[in-house]
Amino acid sequence: MDKDARGVLAEHNAAKLMKEKGYTILDMNVNYPKIGELDIVCKKAKTLVIVEVKYRSTKDMGDPIESVTKSKISKIIKATERYIIEHHLQDYEVRFDIIADRDGVQEHIEEAFYGYWA
Repeated sequence: MDKDARGVLAEHNAAKLMKEKGYTILDMNVNYPKIGELDIVCKKAKTLVIVEVKYRSTKDMGDPIESVTKSKISKIIKATERYIIEHHLQDYEVRFDIIADRDGVQEHIEEAFYGYWA
């Protein structure tokens, strides 16, 4: 299986994990060119959860969590702002999670980072 296929499988497995935890998946792979991409958008009650999925097959590439840089976080926040406006979700609390997939072993980190907006 090539790298892209493993990444898609990791996102599929992450969505499955979120469903098992009681979240409703609203969207996957939302791409706003020149702004950013949202891997998984889901909700539970009045909380909108943006999930960044990071996959690593080996430790050679470092820990998947380390690849969520300040620049990546900034893009996710900007994409989230646009998503909230487009889908009229201003009344929702927003949480940013990461699911780190280490060759099929998933770790769900809730409140992995925070976004601030007016």
